Amino acid sequence: MPERAALAGAAVMTLALLWASVVPGAGVVFAYGGMHYVAHFAAFTVLAFAWRYALPKAPAWAVLAAVVAFGFAHEAIEIAGHAHGFELADALVDAAGALAGVALAGLARARSAWERR
Repeated sequence: MPERAALAGAAVMTLALLWASVVPGAGVVFAYGGMHYVAHFAAFTVLAFAWRYALPKAPAWAVLAAVVAFGFAHEAIEIAGHAHGFELADALVDAAGALAGVALAGLARARSAWERR
């Protein structure tokens, strides 16, 4: 059951991030007060955690690669959606968040397996 909830959350979060990449005003919410990179990191940490937790049989590297690729695609879509150039720093922060999310999901699964012993 937790995998289904994680899968639903991952799908919703993916769609929300796609929406945010095409709606020009979406980035303004976290543009002030130094929260821009925190928002990117947190969003991609949660996204990667959800996908990794939802797909326990998929290799961690594959989930990481897919979420990092999605982060770069998200930034590329923003070129048209937000009418600005490619933001490499945002894509790199997205990738760092993806790495953190995959690692946290691995720790959560390991802890869960340890507690079942």
